[in-house]
Amino acid sequence: MKKKMLKAEMWDRMQFLFRSFYDRMVHLKLYYNGRIDEATLKNAVVFMVERAPVLHSSFQTTAIKPYWKEEDYTADDIVTFVKSENAEADSDEFLSGGIAYDNKVQIKIAVFEQEDKSVLAVLVNHMCMDGGDFKYFMARLCENYNDLRRGEYAELDMKSGSRGYEQVYTKLTGKDLKKARSLYKNVSKNKDKVPFPWTEPSDSDKNRIVRREIDGERFALMRDTAKSLGLTVNDAVMAVTVRTLYELCGIGGSSPLTVSCAVDLRRHIDGGGAYGGITNHTAWIACRTTVRGESMRDTVVNVARSMRGYKRDKFIGLYSLPLLKLAYTIFPQDIAEFAIKLGYDNPLLAVSNIGRLGDEKLFLDGTELTGGFMSGATKYKPYFLMSVTTLLGKMTLSTSMRGNEKDSETVKRYFDIFERNLAEFIKLA
Repeated sequence: MKKKMLKAEMWDRMQFLFRSFYDRMVHLKLYYNGRIDEATLKNAVVFMVERAPVLHSSFQTTAIKPYWKEEDYTADDIVTFVKSENAEADSDEFLSGGIAYDNKVQIKIAVFEQEDKSVLAVLVNHMCMDGGDFKYFMARLCENYNDLRRGEYAELDMKSGSRGYEQVYTKLTGKDLKKARSLYKNVSKNKDKVPFPWTEPSDSDKNRIVRREIDGERFALMRDTAKSLGLTVNDAVMAVTVRTLYELCGIGGSSPLTVSCAVDLRRHIDGGGAYGGITNHTAWIACRTTVRGESMRDTVVNVARSMRGYKRDKFIGLYSLPLLKLAYTIFPQDIAEFAIKLGYDNPLLAVSNIGRLGDEKLFLDGTELTGGFMSGATKYKPYFLMSVTTLLGKMTLSTSMRGNEKDSETVKRYFDIFERNLAEFIKLA
């Protein structure tokens, strides 16, 4: 039987272009007390992957127009269970791996069992989905697992449908729609070339995830302080991040700094993206401060001013999408990539606040959820990305990077400074 071909959407192709900057993986780890049932998990995964054919497809590169090709697979190609004497180290090692774009499956799940505990680790190709849809996928997977355990087969569900970027225009009409489709300007361009203080790239560098957990008490205080100041949690994270990077990167207080911030474009989609297929709907904005400010309050004001300008823009995140679409429409793949690279700046410093993973959504029948986090793609030097997720009332900061032990220590020092600045932010209440 001839294998079905799937369209490579614009964001699929953009994520493929980003292979020069990072490994194109999104990472997740969840901790449970108790054992996860292997047969049930595999059945739930197969049900969902069948509804999302891109997850069992290989990406076919061509000089003209790439595409996805559906592949034959089994549950064992995706899900593995491992008896482990060190589930933490083994799951970290698993997450440091990757999935080739031309592999027959684009998601890998491993469960590491140690005594009466289970660590669920998941890798997925960013070409298939972003953090927003990865959160949906995991919540739906857990719900389907629980339904199967209860024998409620009719309740199984997985969204499917269009994966096209054009969904971001579904809330717009009339003049607004016309204007959005003509936003060729790139407003997220980085004006300040400040790198993270990595060591020089080396063949001995390897993929690593370094993370720091902010306990529930401090996270609640941060959230309450932000609310009292009229800010969002994301505003607070950005303010603390900016002040931290000024210090870590050795930038003079009177120098400008740009830190890019991920924007979920589902805000522009009817139903918030609940009805289309899994895909990418993420863009970037550039949070720019011209000075650090003497105090934390000064930094908060500077960051809030920058973020406020974007919040007031009804087209936030939609700029340059028509330009990308035009390039991929009129040029063959190789030339389109060349043309886009000429005008694209991958952010040197970036934050992706993936947000709440959902305590109640990640429950697995017969187990107790005790922790977890999600982290974005593994960045190559000189790029830096901090991912932020919350679960069980705690906030986890993480960065996936390719580096050495000294680089890991630099990230840990970054987290130390972040925590110190977080304490200063909390005092602003």
